[in-house]
Amino acid sequence: MVIPASSNDFNTLREMAPTRIGIADDHPVVRQALRQLLRDHEEFTVVGEARSAHEALQLVDSLPLQILVLDLSIPGKCGLDMLASIRVRAPALYVLVFSGYAETQFARKAFREGAHGFVHKGSDPGDLIVALRRLAAGGRYVSAALARQFAIEVSEREVSAPARLSRREFQVLLGIAAGKKPAAIARQLSLSAKTVTLYRAHLLHKLGLTSNAELTYFAIREGLLA
Repeated sequence: MVIPASSNDFNTLREMAPTRIGIADDHPVVRQALRQLLRDHEEFTVVGEARSAHEALQLVDSLPLQILVLDLSIPGKCGLDMLASIRVRAPALYVLVFSGYAETQFARKAFREGAHGFVHKGSDPGDLIVALRRLAAGGRYVSAALARQFAIEVSEREVSAPARLSRREFQVLLGIAAGKKPAAIARQLSLSAKTVTLYRAHLLHKLGLTSNAELTYFAIREGLLA
């Protein structure tokens, strides 16, 4: 005879089940390293991987993920746009950004678009585990260094120049700094070339700059290029 489990039994089983994680990164070595790291922690299980933005969205749509580890530079779609898409498609999914981009500048944008945590790829592996545990518990993760930076900015009531840019202005800045033509940036962001040119004009005005060369130097100086 099968004895039905009580609600308490179901809650216990749910708590014991490993957290289901998806990995979205186009580098096989990174995915393999993450799999190996998480294999040593039975509280997590990797249930799917993606190499592109398209595959990442398929992963989100097809598997019951609890956390997605996302590289912002994944091919096929701007990482910040990816976060916005995931927030609409899977509002209950926790997203941990795992990126080589500068934490102090990109983390703000990532959190604004729906990320729940940000870990730089140069961080200690233990930091990633701490971040995943925080998200699995329903929280958010910010590194100690980034938390200190946020505190300094709040206390001084200052916001850095990159933080003042809109998401689109920020994306156009990255495209220009990467040497892309307006048409290429437009295709990547699903905009018209005319709109990209308008965003460039806004960038120059906001930052007090006069040319693409100065925009590129600004991006390098602020650590915006991976």
